[in-house]
Amino acid sequence: MRKFARLTATAVALLALAACGSTSRTISTFDGPAYGGPGFTNVLVLAVADSYNNRATFERTLAKEISSGSASATAYYSLTKMDDQIDRPAIEKLVEKGGFDAVLITRVLSSDIVSNEKTGSSATKVTRKDSALFRYDYEELNEPATLTMDVNAIISSELFSVASGDKVWAIETDISENSSVGVIVVDAADIVARELRRGGLIAK
Repeated sequence: MRKFARLTATAVALLALAACGSTSRTISTFDGPAYGGPGFTNVLVLAVADSYNNRATFERTLAKEISSGSASATAYYSLTKMDDQIDRPAIEKLVEKGGFDAVLITRVLSSDIVSNEKTGSSATKVTRKDSALFRYDYEELNEPATLTMDVNAIISSELFSVASGDKVWAIETDISENSSVGVIVVDAADIVARELRRGGLIAK
């Protein structure tokens, strides 16, 4: 009986892993020399999602993934109210108060349901003014594309240095073949954290 119970538990675990499987492709979208360090130690993590819960889950998961060793990260939602607008004054205030040395912004560029019907605007790809954090197009951040069930999502992540105000790193990740928005949110956070560490952006 115990052996059967162990086998059943193993089978359930394997099925759970299979259900959470996804495919992804990540490319660098940063136009400039690679960041030479040192790694950032105090990162403000900001995300744009179709719902407050998804946004909070992503920011919380990514902040946890980044926080280890000499680095720490804070989820933007934890410092603001649910309906607060994302704009330059708000970010500047939080950066100064929290002593952050970098700001990480992640948002959905577009998403498709399985039938390929568009649910978001791909035009957001070309509306940024430049690569400076405090000249960011904040209207764009407050109008995210909407994620739905069974989607393929393209997610953009950009890291800004507070000292210079410049963008120092950027990637786009295409996550496909998921049956749960929650899985996409967690997978995306894992990918972003991994790529930041791979690029030496986060202090060890």
